[in-house]
Amino acid sequence: MSSAVQTTVVTILGRDYKIRSEDDPDTVRAIARYLDEEMTRVSSMISKGTTTQVAVLAALNITEELFAAQRNGRGLPSGTEKRLRGIVSRLEDALDAEPPPAGKKPRKKTPAARAAS
Repeated sequence: MSSAVQTTVVTILGRDYKIRSEDDPDTVRAIARYLDEEMTRVSSMISKGTTTQVAVLAALNITEELFAAQRNGRGLPSGTEKRLRGIVSRLEDALDAEPPPAGKKPRKKTPAARAAS
């Protein structure tokens, strides 16, 4: 991880996002690619899901993978939890910029994302 914050443009579900991070751009792109693949998989399984619903389901799937890795003794490297909270917070900020579907209230931030703010 470098000390300078860099902006990397990534594409998730066909939409470009500018992600500011201290991680090198290749790492940011790899994370975004993984998320995009999971969101694409989830999106193909639910026909009328909103982007927010797809993002939440993908986040749940990825979190389950993380918990399984922890149970199997493959814990997180030092500082990873803080970085993941920051990524979740930035993703939530990007999703918050999206107007809610007609008749829906804006969503609330998760406790983990509030803690990272």
